[in-house]
Amino acid sequence: MGLRQRRRTSVLAAWAHAKGMRFSPDDPFDIPRRYADFSIIRGGHSPCVHNITYGQRSGLPIRAFDFRYEVGHGTSRLTRHYNVLLIERDAPVPAVLMWNAHDPESAPLEARAGTETLACWTVSGDKARAGGLGFACSELADLGVSLQAAGRTLMLFASGRRDVKVYERMLEVADTAIRAMGPGSDASRSPAAENVANAAPGH
Repeated sequence: MGLRQRRRTSVLAAWAHAKGMRFSPDDPFDIPRRYADFSIIRGGHSPCVHNITYGQRSGLPIRAFDFRYEVGHGTSRLTRHYNVLLIERDAPVPAVLMWNAHDPESAPLEARAGTETLACWTVSGDKARAGGLGFACSELADLGVSLQAAGRTLMLFASGRRDVKVYERMLEVADTAIRAMGPGSDASRSPAAENVANAAPGH
């Protein structure tokens, strides 16, 4: 298992370099705290972030990373893994969560309570924004990718330990997804939005 993890780190580091971005095997951004209001970040306990690729896309900060957390304890403990891509906007946007039907076991309460569906996603939050994001990210639907926008940040995430292709595919639609988020809102920001806004610059 350790050898497999080292190989994955090496592959992702090479991919980051090929994309002209930076790479860190550890988490220099304190991501579990900074993005604590996002569904998968608070999906369980003992969150861990590693293998972070970071840089810019369309002039906006972007971060891709491996994420895991645990649910249950003792002999019933399970570890869940995700591949995550974050895009940080320069202004807050309406909140929306689009949970993919390919990942039903990990669905949070807000996704389970959602009454609206769009293709493979259960939608809660801003329905108009969901329509644009769903269209922009339609080619990611069969990969099991879910989406969430909160504050200034758009998060795309897929469950499992995937190869680098899932990051490649998410990065390919990043520009379209940024445009689909539309102009920012001047509405009052939530504490989560303030955390994102106060993120350390230059990363």
